[in-house]
Amino acid sequence: MTGTGTLAAAPVRATISFLASAVLAAGAVAWAAVPMSGAHAGGRPVLAAAVACAFLAVLRLAGTIVARRPGRVRTESGDLPQLPGLVVRAWAGVRAVAWAEGMTVAVLVLEALHPARPWHTAALGVIVLAFLLVLHLAETGARPGVLRPQVPLIAAGLALAALSAAAATLRAGGTLLAVIAAAAAVAVAALALPV
Repeated sequence: MTGTGTLAAAPVRATISFLASAVLAAGAVAWAAVPMSGAHAGGRPVLAAAVACAFLAVLRLAGTIVARRPGRVRTESGDLPQLPGLVVRAWAGVRAVAWAEGMTVAVLVLEALHPARPWHTAALGVIVLAFLLVLHLAETGARPGVLRPQVPLIAAGLALAALSAAAATLRAGGTLLAVIAAAAAVAVAALALPV
């Protein structure tokens, strides 16, 4: 009985993961773009690249989820039977590129083009991290419990991001905060060594 329940839950989990990935990708791009009026030159092309990479990352994820669907008939020509060769090659090109990583770089560049805003940047880091984790779970079909061994490292990284944002905000008299941030960075590095 549990096997049937697990099979029935897989499409629901895949749909939720897909929707969460799409929302987080859109949120990361929108968050990095706000406000565009304060960005340096080059902001619009980077925004266009971020939007394109986010769209193609979500499209690639949709193809991965559809290809993994239970009972799907495989063909020798690949995932797209009875379609023109150009479409099949274009889809293979979409699947071959790491669009999520491209989106990550684009939103970070977009954020760097804005004036300094420490808490906004820390929030963007959290959104991008959530997007990458949810995308990984959706692509692999794994349950969230797979990430349990990484929870201490993720928590330490989030704490370090908050400390860094606080240190950047409190520039004056931040010596004690800088020492705490350095100690936190050492602790995060120590946690990361076993990984």
